[in-house]
Amino acid sequence: MNEPISTERPRRSWLRRIILWLVLPIVCVAGLILLVDRVIMPWWTRHGEEYAAPLLVGRSPSAVLSLLAPYEATYQLSERRFSADHPDGTILEQRPLPGAPIKRGRLFNLVISRGSELIDIPRVRGGSVRQAELMLEQVGLAIGGRAFGYEDSLPEGAIIGTIPGEGSGLTKGGVVNLVINHSPDAAKTFCPKLVGLNIEEARDTLRDRGLLVGSIDRRFDATLLPGTIVGQSVAPGDELTPGAEIDFVISRDR
Repeated sequence: MNEPISTERPRRSWLRRIILWLVLPIVCVAGLILLVDRVIMPWWTRHGEEYAAPLLVGRSPSAVLSLLAPYEATYQLSERRFSADHPDGTILEQRPLPGAPIKRGRLFNLVISRGSELIDIPRVRGGSVRQAELMLEQVGLAIGGRAFGYEDSLPEGAIIGTIPGEGSGLTKGGVVNLVINHSPDAAKTFCPKLVGLNIEEARDTLRDRGLLVGSIDRRFDATLLPGTIVGQSVAPGDELTPGAEIDFVISRDR
């Protein structure tokens, strides 16, 4: 009598196949995800390797190259701008900012300084002192002292020229001295009393007389405010030639 054929073994074989077909792809996909996440992506993006951006401001472009080399970073110059605080050819601004987190290969945008903007001294010859002062102030230059000369082709008191001369380039706030026309007979003035004035008052007083500030010495005097004139090199009332210099002694803090 034949025994019945068992169906248990074929059933287990099909079950194994079904498990392999279902589980193996899942395991492969999970392994691939793990490989990409833990190996490929960190290698591609260098995840976690962040650095503080170096300080480039104030450096030259050649120095910037050496500073960026360890980070495999590059730069591009996006603008050139005038600056009184940074010499020509040095970095004025940077993006990313110093200390910002960066990754390797980052591109830096740099603004490079053109140095201080130069202002051309305008032509003031032939005009009055007041006109010359207004023109110089309008372009951002400061008025210095006054010197005197004589040209018979110009009226008395007219501007002969400037020191430095017309067309010379000065940075903003640069000082320009005026050369004023005075005939030899008219070119006389007297020294004013300066003791007791502050330094700015003394400068204005001398300027009105056609005189110049000479050397300034400082001396401690507890009874006077700092900057008060306590001595002068020429006695009040002495006759002077316009353009002469008067030395001061002023009080100072201890």
